[in-house]
Amino acid sequence: MNTGISGSRDNRLSSVWAIVLMLAVMAAGCASVKEITVDWDEEADFSGFKTFAFSDEGMPFINEKAGVVVREMVAAELGTKGIRQVEAEDADFMVVLFPGQKAGLRVDWYSMGYMPWWGVWGGGIGVGTRATDIKIGTMMVDIVDARLKRMVWRGKVDIEMKEDIKGSLDRVMGAIEDMFRKFPPR
Repeated sequence: MNTGISGSRDNRLSSVWAIVLMLAVMAAGCASVKEITVDWDEEADFSGFKTFAFSDEGMPFINEKAGVVVREMVAAELGTKGIRQVEAEDADFMVVLFPGQKAGLRVDWYSMGYMPWWGVWGGGIGVGTRATDIKIGTMMVDIVDARLKRMVWRGKVDIEMKEDIKGSLDRVMGAIEDMFRKFPPR
């Protein structure tokens, strides 16, 4: 029996779901682009990879200072795994970097909050969207077996670049850590 009392169980339950939906929409709007993919040759033997060198065969960085910083980040991350940088002729594997940038679109969802009202139409959530042009930085890292001259691992990350260089480099550093989290594959 519907008593018409606004504090009924059904109304409280719908209020809870409306709040959950609003929080989910707000969280989606705060998310930024960060996509990491990793693939490798499952037949490759990574157990002998103890040393590496950077190859000059990749793409050049538009900003050479950024290139130096990214190389340092990759070297530091490999160093945490006990893999040390050496001259190319002594390396077990080569690291080849392919930086890039492309245009993207970020769509933000926002909420004007839960607006309860009662009567014929029930409650609701005011939701809107905003589209923003963004720059997406791409970093592809190839690992090439120096002895076999064959690519055995590839990591790729796409992240939203910020206008602030330091902020972008912090995001790149986090992405490189994530990319190499399970390197070498077992």
